[in-house]
Amino acid sequence: WSAYHAETQKMFLALPSGEHTFEVRARDMDYNVDPTPAQFRFLVIQPVWRQPWFLGLVGTFLMVVGFMEYRVLRRNYRLRMEVAERKRAQTEVEKQKEQMEEQNVELEAQKEALVSHKDRLEVEIDQRKQAEVEVAKIHKELLTVSRRAGMAEVATDVLHNVGNVLNSVNVSASLVAEKIRRSKATGIAKVVRLLNEHTADLGAFLTRDEKGQKLPAYLKLMAEEITQEQHYLQKELTALCGNIEHIKQIVAMQQDYAQVAGVSELIPVHELAEDALKMHLGAYLRHGIQLEREYNDVPPITTDRHKVLQILLNLLHNAKYACDEGKNVEKRITIRITKNGENRVRIDVVDTGIGIPQENLTRIFNHGFTTRPNGHGFGLHSGANAAKELGGSLVAHSAGLGKGATFVLELPLNRGSAGAT
Repeated sequence: WSAYHAETQKMFLALPSGEHTFEVRARDMDYNVDPTPAQFRFLVIQPVWRQPWFLGLVGTFLMVVGFMEYRVLRRNYRLRMEVAERKRAQTEVEKQKEQMEEQNVELEAQKEALVSHKDRLEVEIDQRKQAEVEVAKIHKELLTVSRRAGMAEVATDVLHNVGNVLNSVNVSASLVAEKIRRSKATGIAKVVRLLNEHTADLGAFLTRDEKGQKLPAYLKLMAEEITQEQHYLQKELTALCGNIEHIKQIVAMQQDYAQVAGVSELIPVHELAEDALKMHLGAYLRHGIQLEREYNDVPPITTDRHKVLQILLNLLHNAKYACDEGKNVEKRITIRITKNGENRVRIDVVDTGIGIPQENLTRIFNHGFTTRPNGHGFGLHSGANAAKELGGSLVAHSAGLGKGATFVLELPLNRGSAGAT
């Protein structure tokens, strides 16, 4: 029991969750103590963000995201090691090619003088053919590594987008927790306590007492504020669920592309473009890049979804870097879809970036050629080869440095009709 005092209100701001009993014992001026204290029982409910199921859900989600990020980083590291190994193999191949060229010169010089040694020359020619077969085999392996490097870039873009959505998840969770902490619902306990104090004369209290007369207006205001809080919390929780669903869609889309690689299917062209853009939207927003879509009505194409996505991802990725390195105030990337003739579809990726010198318009598609300090020179080379395998082509246009660039990907409506144009 506290000491007797004349206060008519008592506020508790840090009660633990659970059942509580509030008792008041009265004493008159002659020090006579009321033998039956007034009691009021109430329940303090633990906030949602402190409940074990919510903390467990957040912890499980963070563990899943961390595990996925670890797998992607580990896979990326292995791919980089393989690329380095293939580079060393390519160096050896170049040396062998140089040696073979020297041998060819010697063979041509000896051909006129050593006609009688036909058998020996045939043996050497067979060895050269075998070496060329080995070179072709190694070149094919290098193409495979290039495709894997492109897949690693896709995984990196997935992680970037998941990270961006996670920032929104954290903000929404913090706002919900702060709103619950400052909830006006605690005022209901004061109203109930005040009504319990005047249970015997409730009618007179509500009509004559100054506090009682203000009580209906206070309850109306409290109801409005609680309704607003509910709407706000519902909105934030809806956004939170939407962001989590967005993460699931990004991961599921990447998994779908990984599963259908090498399979031809009938696909709307704008769907391919949108799937590629979804993995870059977060980066474009961070870098202040405007995105424009110019989609004409074109028929769907029969092609390998994964290869086309790999080409588009690389082009959009390069366009972002070009805009960052360019001196233009306006950073803009335009993706345009048109029909080219009767049997081909054209996808243009246009940027207002740094541009390309005329002498590099064809060199940029060579294996290992790059103008970026951290570039590997695989992306455009692999994209051009993939476009060729699909029966299409990939070319670049630019008016020069500082004037932007346009990359044009052409694909046949059907891979079987690629030779008809």
